[in-house]
Amino acid sequence: MGKRLLASGAFRVAPLQGEMTLSFLGRIADRYGLTVRSLLSSVTEVAGQQSVVGALQGDSEVFLNAAARDRVAALCRVPQVDIRRALPAWTREEPLGPSTERPAARLHNGVETVAAWGPACPGCVAARTGRVAPARVYLAAHQRVCPRHRCWLMSVPGSGGRVVGLAGCPEVVQAQADHRRLLRRSPVAASAFEVAEAVTASWWAQKWPEERLWAMRLEAAMPAGEDPQRWRILARDLVTYPETVALATLLASRAWRLRVAADGGGHLPYRLADVPCVPSELGHRLRRPWLTERLAACTHGPLFAWTYQCIRTKGGSGDAEQRLWQVPLALRPRPLADVLAGYQRRQTAGTEGLPAQKRLRGHSVHADGAFAAGLAHARTYAAQHGHLAIRRDTRVGSFSLGKWVHNQQAHALALPEEKAAALKEVDPWWNIPWSVKWQRSYYRARDHVRRHGPLNAADGFPDTHVLTGEWLYLQCTDYGSLHPEQRRLLTKIGITAETGRAAQPPAPRTEPDLLDTALAQARAYAAEHGHIAAPASTVLDGFPLGKWLAWQRRRARQGRLSPTRAEALTMIDPWWNPPWPLQWQQAYHRLRTAATGADGLPTTNLPRSLCHWARVQQASWEHLHPGQQDLLTTLGITPHTPVGERPAPATRSYPASPGLHHAHAYAAQHGHLTPDKHTRQAGFPLGQWLCQQRRKARAGTLSTTTATALTSLDPWWNPPWPYTWHRTWQQYRTTIRGNEPLPDTLLRWANAQRSQWSTLHPGQQQLLTDTGVTG
Repeated sequence: MGKRLLASGAFRVAPLQGEMTLSFLGRIADRYGLTVRSLLSSVTEVAGQQSVVGALQGDSEVFLNAAARDRVAALCRVPQVDIRRALPAWTREEPLGPSTERPAARLHNGVETVAAWGPACPGCVAARTGRVAPARVYLAAHQRVCPRHRCWLMSVPGSGGRVVGLAGCPEVVQAQADHRRLLRRSPVAASAFEVAEAVTASWWAQKWPEERLWAMRLEAAMPAGEDPQRWRILARDLVTYPETVALATLLASRAWRLRVAADGGGHLPYRLADVPCVPSELGHRLRRPWLTERLAACTHGPLFAWTYQCIRTKGGSGDAEQRLWQVPLALRPRPLADVLAGYQRRQTAGTEGLPAQKRLRGHSVHADGAFAAGLAHARTYAAQHGHLAIRRDTRVGSFSLGKWVHNQQAHALALPEEKAAALKEVDPWWNIPWSVKWQRSYYRARDHVRRHGPLNAADGFPDTHVLTGEWLYLQCTDYGSLHPEQRRLLTKIGITAETGRAAQPPAPRTEPDLLDTALAQARAYAAEHGHIAAPASTVLDGFPLGKWLAWQRRRARQGRLSPTRAEALTMIDPWWNPPWPLQWQQAYHRLRTAATGADGLPTTNLPRSLCHWARVQQASWEHLHPGQQDLLTTLGITPHTPVGERPAPATRSYPASPGLHHAHAYAAQHGHLTPDKHTRQAGFPLGQWLCQQRRKARAGTLSTTTATALTSLDPWWNPPWPYTWHRTWQQYRTTIRGNEPLPDTLLRWANAQRSQWSTLHPGQQQLLTDTGVTG
């Protein structure tokens, strides 16, 4: 049939400019009295076999290989160069057939693989071809209106599109003229239109009762007999087009962007009210006075994200301009095909055979589940503390809530609307553009006002906590440089500009005041974490708790800490100053926290890194301090207790590393596995390889086979103390065994170990004893 059809190619069918390839084939088929499916079969037929891949739908596009394109060109009697100039997708893809010489065709469907399209204007097609036949063309955002026939060329998923008359909407026709003028004048017009389209689509979804212009335009353009609910879905882009163009014109203006950046006052916005020119100018430009108040309260969405980035990039200058025009995936307008599928599902609820609902942009099953779990923990914490102004190391049971909240804040602009709304419901101030430390201090001051009444700034904030009084006075002195929202919060507790000018500094702190503050912060830390083995970097409500505790431990070891202070700290945490390294105590508390979160089974379902740490303690049990052994025993860990861990994901097995071979050779020669990082053994970078194995061991990702092999070569290949200490000890041992004189550096090092003997790990003490160094 294909050869007979080609032989009878007596009709010349010219392509339309910008026409879709499948539409062109449909007009050819119509001229020959065939269907598109029959024409595709004929074009790709060889020896009775066709090569057409994909499903043919009303909104499909087809891609042809070279052999098939030659047949179509012969059939329509138009040179390929003219076809290629007219059809954008003519040579876009080269489908593979049974062989490169055989013709092949591939059909594509959906917005993911087919560019934006719409129906060609029937009047223009008739004038161009002399025939009345439907056609589909690729349409950019500024090509969806036919100004000659005043109609909107609407793309309808699953069909050939729809032509909508615009007799009652002259502003839509004018908007396209404005849109084209903007594209000629501004290099960022296309990007600005994408942002504006996302903004107006978000407004459209909110269905504001004050919005009457869109309702009138929607009704004026609706064809007779159309379902109003379905029409509202289809007409979104048509109805919002004039406002989208007006907004894009504003966003593309360099002067406007600089004005927005300056209006922020050097602060990132919390809500759009912090950048007054944005809501006020949009309400004026779009002729909607009520919109100003609506936008002022906005704290999320595409317009807020654009404003935030505009201030952050100082108007989108330089290399940062690209970031200004990026619309997060979750904030882009939903494709009409997805919205229509949801509408169809609601209309036919309970009907069998409907396809599964497509997941929203910016969502995944895993991400949604993880967010739901984190949100539940956030609600629990907020119900107890009244806010989410938490430190990054805050945990709720075994869940790292602080890290989770920090991650949500880091990606706040890209969060879907419903997730941002859920977090805002838990705490309206969950994502603030100023320091979380400031917010915690504010809550402390607010709680003081609720308990004790108004503040007295003129007398230096008497009767307040020492840190609270100093913080309040600092806010008074810096009042003019604070964020507008910070000033609003301070106003709620009685701190205004007038109050700030009259404020006096608090009375100087005395030693008892400092001690009371430190102990209060230590108790607060212990109440949240169950201990005060805090890292030195810990700062609690502005107080350097970690450094203060480290200083108290140092004074205690020097015998200079008062018994009263030592007793107060011991009442908070009996092991606040352990005779072993603080790092060990911190690891123990991490294990205890994880064990508590595992339904009280301390040796079951634990992270691999903690399981590895517990096994190291079991292996070196005889070297542990009795107090360490007692602590581990309370968790059910003894030298012979099996320690379980969470199942690890399946990993691919690889051949054994040559590193073990070279490690064996090095240990046989030197008697240890403590080489320098740059050591090479027979050309192999053994030092770097061992460093990698130590990192894997501490992360819990080192295989048991490799760990066992290295331990058999050197039991202390991965010591729990600093590696530099171990290398110095190896140098000391080597010098002693060789009966060589000790350098001054090693003599000083040995004396230092004697002076700090009580702080050394039992394993370190044993190694030093073996070389003749004792306490």
